[in-house]
Amino acid sequence: MDSERELRISEHRFYVEQAKNRLLSQFANIETEADQAEAEHWERSGQSFDPDWHDPGDLAEAARDYGVEFYQLLSDMHDRTRLSVVAGMYHHWDKTFRRFLIREFRWPRLVIGDHTRRALWKLDSAKLEKLLAAVGLDLSSLACYPHIEAMRLAVNVFKHGEGKSLDDLRERFPEFLRESAHRSNVYDDTDMEVTDDRVEEFSTAIESFWRELPPSVTFNEDATLDVPCEFEKAWKKDLAAQ
Repeated sequence: MDSERELRISEHRFYVEQAKNRLLSQFANIETEADQAEAEHWERSGQSFDPDWHDPGDLAEAARDYGVEFYQLLSDMHDRTRLSVVAGMYHHWDKTFRRFLIREFRWPRLVIGDHTRRALWKLDSAKLEKLLAAVGLDLSSLACYPHIEAMRLAVNVFKHGEGKSLDDLRERFPEFLRESAHRSNVYDDTDMEVTDDRVEEFSTAIESFWRELPPSVTFNEDATLDVPCEFEKAWKKDLAAQ
């Protein structure tokens, strides 16, 4: 229903806006903060300066190194905070969509008990898409789908590090890897880069998802549905229990 669409979009927008204001905005002036840290380090060094033992050039270099390290650490924290915001965005969307499906699948008797309900929570993204395609909803046909997929892979890389998600991200969305990694052709999870612009793309994709989701889908209930075997087994267990 349109009212539910608007509710999902509204709560998503609230999360994104508050994440920007309360978290990401804290990193807006890290260059200035690094300069200040360098100046403070230089001032502390001067308090114990002894011209007979200390070289002003060495102290100045140490202060610069301190400022550079301070900036790098804040920059790394900014990256992790940004990815945490994206992860929160993605996981909330994923859980909200699965709850929605559990409720809606009760109408055509696809969810008929605990086993089928739990199966919808356990299916990975590929198997969930297969189930949805069987009942007439092809997620890959949605315009937002590539951005949702890129977000899923980025979140998995952030959570698990190297693995299949990093390989898939490299192959399907190489723009998420830093240029230095492309030049050296050596990759690990630290080469993934999610900028503020990417956060905006992901945010827009989730909003678009709820707008693109069709109001209804139809399928032949007498036909054999090509569903994941895990879901078929769960359905038969629930049917037997009844």
